[in-house]
Amino acid sequence: MPQVTRFLALVFALSCFSASAQLQSTAIRDAAEYRGIASDTRIKTLKALLGQPEADIDLARVKLTIDHMIDPHIDVEGTLAQLDAMANEIRRLYPANASKQVAVETLRAYLHGPDPQRPHPFRYDLDDPQGTKVSNKLIPTYLKTKKGNCVSMPVLFVILGQKLGIDVTLARAPRHFFVKYRDTRGRFLNLETTSGGFPRMDSSYQRDTPMTTKALANGVYMRPLSRREAAAAMAETLRQHFFEQGQVPHGLAVASMMLEHAPDDAETMVNQSYGYWLLEKKNFQAKYPNPNTIPHGLRPYLRDLQEKQAFWRSKAEALGWHEPDPSREEQYKQIVNKARSAS
Repeated sequence: MPQVTRFLALVFALSCFSASAQLQSTAIRDAAEYRGIASDTRIKTLKALLGQPEADIDLARVKLTIDHMIDPHIDVEGTLAQLDAMANEIRRLYPANASKQVAVETLRAYLHGPDPQRPHPFRYDLDDPQGTKVSNKLIPTYLKTKKGNCVSMPVLFVILGQKLGIDVTLARAPRHFFVKYRDTRGRFLNLETTSGGFPRMDSSYQRDTPMTTKALANGVYMRPLSRREAAAAMAETLRQHFFEQGQVPHGLAVASMMLEHAPDDAETMVNQSYGYWLLEKKNFQAKYPNPNTIPHGLRPYLRDLQEKQAFWRSKAEALGWHEPDPSREEQYKQIVNKARSAS
């Protein structure tokens, strides 16, 4: 990361500072960065949502409550009613004794087509395919625009599927979510909602977004998430929102809660590391371009931030995470650009 190496040379020297200096540093840090987080209503609400008994977790309410933390104008109860109405409409499209396969195919067609009665299906947002804009990851935005990404699209599919009694949940690929559907024979199938909700082979994901054998063995990617893990994954958008708003300690608190309930979420570990780098950038790199001018009383705090960056990144790497391949990123952008030109 930019300028980090200029500060790493200080790490050895920082080990010599006294306990009193470290206490002073901690006091400064807590006063400047962390005051009030534990009592923040959003943090307390998220903790309560994720701490519910698993059977009581309503993914629709979890997602919309998180979305409301990001955009207070969102009508949680109104949108929940809209989702219930959608589920009831889908349920009327197939016989009551229909198989789960018929139900999941009806849901897929309802959302993504082809359906002559719904000529404008939900589709992939080619202007923001990866959901880099937080607002585009919110369910009310997706319902309004009918343009989604690899967060909003699988989340809506899973929410509606669970309302219909279909055994569906989220699964992770590198920087991507998709749907896992368990059929009546107990087999898990992948459904790719950014591509019409059609089935997709494991090998296809592993080809397009390479994953290490270690990451697969450790359950980082490609496995169905529990309901609690899926709820924790939905909090990633809130983590991103806090980071972008400069409320990095709040974002770190969110990430910590996510990891409490999904301890193999390597990408959240990387985001933890990134959050501590943001604090280093704000408190040191921006203020002290010359590391030698950093006040001695603050240097233990700098070391603490750097150690936490290294800790979380190494923990992710130990699970099998690795940096994305820039060449594949560029290839993906070219595919999106071609699709945008053809649309």
